[in-house]
Amino acid sequence: MGNRIIISKLYFLISLFFLPLPLFSGSETIGTYGGAFMKIPSGSAKFQALGSNGVSYLEGSDAMSVNPAGIAASQMKEVNFSYISWFSDYSGKYISYVQPIDQYVLGFNLGYFSIDGFDARDESGIPLNSEDIKVKDYYGSITLAKSFMLEKLLLGASLKTVNEDNYLEKQNNLVYDAGFLVKISRKLSLGYSGQNMGAKNKEVASVQRYGFTWKFNPFLLVTVDQKKFSDDNSKTGFGVEFNVPEELLQLGKIVIRTGYTDTVSYGRNYEDKTMKNLGLDKISGWSFGIGIYSAQSLGNVFGLDFAMTPFGALGKTSQFTLKYQF
Repeated sequence: MGNRIIISKLYFLISLFFLPLPLFSGSETIGTYGGAFMKIPSGSAKFQALGSNGVSYLEGSDAMSVNPAGIAASQMKEVNFSYISWFSDYSGKYISYVQPIDQYVLGFNLGYFSIDGFDARDESGIPLNSEDIKVKDYYGSITLAKSFMLEKLLLGASLKTVNEDNYLEKQNNLVYDAGFLVKISRKLSLGYSGQNMGAKNKEVASVQRYGFTWKFNPFLLVTVDQKKFSDDNSKTGFGVEFNVPEELLQLGKIVIRTGYTDTVSYGRNYEDKTMKNLGLDKISGWSFGIGIYSAQSLGNVFGLDFAMTPFGALGKTSQFTLKYQF
């Protein structure tokens, strides 16, 4: 029983970002369902930089882990590789591939998460042999999407396997995602997705996302999401994206992003000097990021996205995403 408590600390760290106030809801503890690692915004630094928002905005490989309908907008083949650093040396690698085929778009992705040297202790506080503590979480999915009405309506669905392999037990669940994206006008789009649906009771936390995106002009947009996890309360968030005009750069573009999702305050960080110098040592809930892309006029498109999310006293998480369209 003591070991079970030790391992549960890992999943507490994984899901900290998603815990609103209060910590308890009714008779059930928030954040206790399995598959907690599926809540991590892996696969898209763009998504993380927007505060884990963008169900009505993200397209291509960025959309695969958020709204499968978004890949229907892909006009080119695309490869995406991401690396995300979470808490307590818990990190993940992600790769995806998107390919248009006739009137459809097919996508594949794989995410793998692990931790090295986990500080595990028994109920007496005695350290356990870290070599015996194995934590490996991974998932893979296949996605099919199609656009209708001259790309005004996008529909998509994914079949996904979610696997947990830790010190105590192994779990394997088959779930599915489904979603749509509607482009009402050049300025307004609406989106919805249901993720990790169809799992056994409490073994994988599912999430329902819906929201809208408003594009003020070609350079500025705001995206707003409402999220409801099956083991959590509803949460509202928003993201803002600003594009530096390509005319100023000629060879590509730079995109600056920030976002927010309501969360608790995790106090002040006294150890990370970089966070202190940036004035982010007391910040929780906000995310920041930047994207650098080559010009489409050059043919193949390369992209590099970076995101950082501070969590006060807990430190920060970060993610890099490298994309190649051809």
